[in-house]
Amino acid sequence: MERTNARYAITMDASGTSRAGEVILSDGTAVVIRPIRPEDEPLMAPFHAGLSMRSVYQRYFHLSSLEQRIAHSRLSLTCRVDPATGLAIVADRVTADGAHEVLALGRLTRTEPGAAEIALLVMDRWQGRGLGRAMMRALVAHARALGVHRLHGDMLADNDAMRAVVRRAGFAVQPVPGDAAVLRAERLLD
Repeated sequence: MERTNARYAITMDASGTSRAGEVILSDGTAVVIRPIRPEDEPLMAPFHAGLSMRSVYQRYFHLSSLEQRIAHSRLSLTCRVDPATGLAIVADRVTADGAHEVLALGRLTRTEPGAAEIALLVMDRWQGRGLGRAMMRALVAHARALGVHRLHGDMLADNDAMRAVVRRAGFAVQPVPGDAAVLRAERLLD
């Protein structure tokens, strides 16, 4: 198991498919960070229900109703990622009754050869426990494994938590020219 202050280690099976990594959050909760799967679709509605409108706005830059976010057509696309265009990962926790719960969703989308955009969303009640940091480490590890050399992502300027996560992960954060409300995080990978 990995503590949130340790490096996230990605493992690959013989086919080159990434496998899950377990982390322990600052409150002692064990979660598994793993690639999203089509069978995760039913878990995504409760995940979206656990997001405040502020979290939704900070991630998508616009408000979107719960009904829009949990529409089958949208969740189906979220849970079925084309490896040629990127990947999505989730933080999965097993509850006391043995059910699975998605606590966070991270996405890496190829934007050009060698470059990808990152995005991250953590359920409100799980924010502030190191999960965002662990997910970002996982996204960076996956990017490296996929041969990505440059990561970038946009965030609202008032999203202090995300700004802290990306800076801690080694990203440079700059204003987006012509848009004072948006910042861009960029990192070159070695």
